[in-house]
Amino acid sequence: MSLCPLLTDLADELLALWASPQQERRRRLWADHWAGRTREIPVACAMFQGAQDLVWQQILPEETFHYKEGLARTVEIHLRHRLWRAQHISDDIPQDPLLTLSALPELAPDELWGVPLDYRSTGTAGGAYKPVPPLENPEDLGRLRFPEFRYDAVAVERQTEQVRELVGDRLPLAFSCDALHNGPFEWAVRLRGMDNLLLDCYDRPGWLHELMAFVTEGMVRYHRAREAAGFACDRSSRHLHSPWDEWPDGEQPRLDHCWGYLHAQSAASYGPATYREFVQPYNARIAELFGKVYYHGCEDLTRKAEIIRDLPNLRQFHVSPWSRVAPIADALPEHVALEVHSHPTNVLFLWGEREMREELRRLAGEAGEHLFNLKLCDIQTLNRDGGQALMTWARVAKEVAAEARA
Repeated sequence: MSLCPLLTDLADELLALWASPQQERRRRLWADHWAGRTREIPVACAMFQGAQDLVWQQILPEETFHYKEGLARTVEIHLRHRLWRAQHISDDIPQDPLLTLSALPELAPDELWGVPLDYRSTGTAGGAYKPVPPLENPEDLGRLRFPEFRYDAVAVERQTEQVRELVGDRLPLAFSCDALHNGPFEWAVRLRGMDNLLLDCYDRPGWLHELMAFVTEGMVRYHRAREAAGFACDRSSRHLHSPWDEWPDGEQPRLDHCWGYLHAQSAASYGPATYREFVQPYNARIAELFGKVYYHGCEDLTRKAEIIRDLPNLRQFHVSPWSRVAPIADALPEHVALEVHSHPTNVLFLWGEREMREELRRLAGEAGEHLFNLKLCDIQTLNRDGGQALMTWARVAKEVAAEARA
């Protein structure tokens, strides 16, 4: 086998980092955090990884990469992103060498739910688009069918062989194969349209419950089939919001070894009572599948926290810059970690170190003694500073975290 020296060198560098005491400490910190075994406050500057997003194009421009296409480029991006973070961002996120690839087959527009999931688009690169909801009338509910889980076994074998040809067996591999994710209400929005759903909860509440029940049952069946096929990977289920955890070893991956990512962000315009009726019961069914649940919502969830707190297996709650930390801390059980977010636009474009520190101190003060971590996320672009604001935020957040628990 003829390996690629450039990629094997990068992989060996990342693996050596992964084995270091610093990375071991970070892994232990997050596992202890979820288990409530530490008062230390973890800090996470959560940058999307695995794709060449705009922010990464600004940090590591195209000309810095040796490979321009194919799986070799994917592996190079995977390695360089993590090594750059390790060198420049002093937060607590472990730089996991796990390489996650896709096992999803190509899906026809009507394959998942039996109805076409079309879009209207300007047709220009980066231009506007709008989903076209297929359920135009209530009777269209009868057109739906449950999604069937499928994966591309040929792609799994091919990609595994290609990675081995590039770097041998150095990198651990996982394959993602989830076309539905974990938000029933967002599928209701995609199928019916939010404008219609705002009226449906008043004009035809029974019908809306039928839609939510159908979508939720379809998702439960799909995820159980995904689990049975061996595609419930605990280590790749954590995404940006649960940087590391510890799970029992098992031969067959299971959903209850995974983090579930629950959300219903399109329901931001539903009041608490409407949310309680049409969203919470269906999210709860999905939450039952997973060992631990992270609830995400960039909207203001202050008044909904008392409802969401009852989700089965809830262990982390997204507190966005538009939510109020103190009331949410009061509403949630002590074992549920608050993911307390700095305001990304202010951090990346407006503030210097003083303003970052003031906000972080305020947020930490409002969280008080509740279990919480400090987070900067939704990092889509930079203010032409090469990532300096990210570095400053991570350093200041670590200082504030230490100060808060001194």
